[in-house]
Amino acid sequence: MCRSWKHLAGLLCVCGALLMGAYGQTLTWLGTLTPTGGRSAAYGASNDGMMVVGQANGYAAVWNRQTSTITQVYASSYLIAVAADGSKAVGFWGSYPDQRAFMWTPPNNFQWLPPAPSFCWAVDITPSGSHAVGKARSPSGNNLPAVWELNTNPPLVHTYAVPGDMYLGEAYGISDDARTVVAFGHGNRWGYKGVVFRLNSDGSVAAWAFLNPVSGHYGCVPREVSGDGTIAVGNTGNFWGGSYYPVMWREVNNWQPEQPAHLGGNAGEAFDIRGDVIVGFSSLPNGQYRAVRWNVATATTQVEDLNQTYAALLGNGSVLAMALGLSPNGRFIVGEGYNAATGRYEAFLLDTQVCASHNGDVDESGCVDDADLLAVLFAFGQSGQALGRVDANCDGVVDDADLLIVLFSFGSGC
Repeated sequence: MCRSWKHLAGLLCVCGALLMGAYGQTLTWLGTLTPTGGRSAAYGASNDGMMVVGQANGYAAVWNRQTSTITQVYASSYLIAVAADGSKAVGFWGSYPDQRAFMWTPPNNFQWLPPAPSFCWAVDITPSGSHAVGKARSPSGNNLPAVWELNTNPPLVHTYAVPGDMYLGEAYGISDDARTVVAFGHGNRWGYKGVVFRLNSDGSVAAWAFLNPVSGHYGCVPREVSGDGTIAVGNTGNFWGGSYYPVMWREVNNWQPEQPAHLGGNAGEAFDIRGDVIVGFSSLPNGQYRAVRWNVATATTQVEDLNQTYAALLGNGSVLAMALGLSPNGRFIVGEGYNAATGRYEAFLLDTQVCASHNGDVDESGCVDDADLLAVLFAFGQSGQALGRVDANCDGVVDDADLLIVLFSFGSGC
């Protein structure tokens, strides 16, 4: 039998027992710009998973999951990285040797980055959106690793080189504080190597070090650096010759190369790192690609095939082929896979978080009080799987049941 309550916002009806549970991880195929055909890949996601960037049907694209729309940004282009709040994204147009870096801001604002129209491209952004990295034509005429200051108007660009003999390079990753940059370079007498630059607050180089390939390998390319600037990840081997493997370099290990475990094929790469989680891909002995994940502490001995971990989310025949990026908070994995339902390769968004139901302590203060009650009231009516702790019973919507959980536990722990 239902009974009525009158408290603050109005009348609530509770039928039966109040159930608390959990919902698990989710996989979303993001689609392309056409109902059939086409191809897409996702490279970055905001912290709430509502803004995803990548390429679809040859266009730089933004998937806005709040409005369920795909924005076609620019032809023959890629959007590679997005800020934590979804307010800025960076990418590039064209193909070598004619490329241009750009910045995108919602709802669909487009801005070329300097030194465009001279050669440049951008591939990473800090979570705050303050800085981006990539490659740009330097004043000397060389194409070198570049850092853009995005909060200035117009944005400013700085280029960097190993002193003395670096004449070609490109930056792929930047730390959260914009003080550490990892790059790939080519110089006289040392061939192809990775480089880590430490920057002063004014953007000048404080120190730098080589990131070498694994012994016996031709070269290496660092693809990303951890948020705190102490771990770089990428590939080692012969990237151009088709035989290459994931690698990581740690400051605690004097930036020496360490080779993570792989799935037995001759291709693999680590694309992103957040916290102690690394994502990328590894090929099977038969050459098929699989999206994988490593934990820094066990990376050299253990590799996780995401297709096995999240098998329950995959339809018959669907495959997660490459994990290309992580949201800044590490919750979401994005990449490219084969969607058996549509018969095409599509961008995917994997939510790795499991919602844990609780007693109404929304802000985790140890006390269920007015702050928790107000948090639920302000979020009342919202739905989805990026709600956080305001969805106290983990059913995907903030409603009467969540409010009642707070009310029943009100004063607990205080």
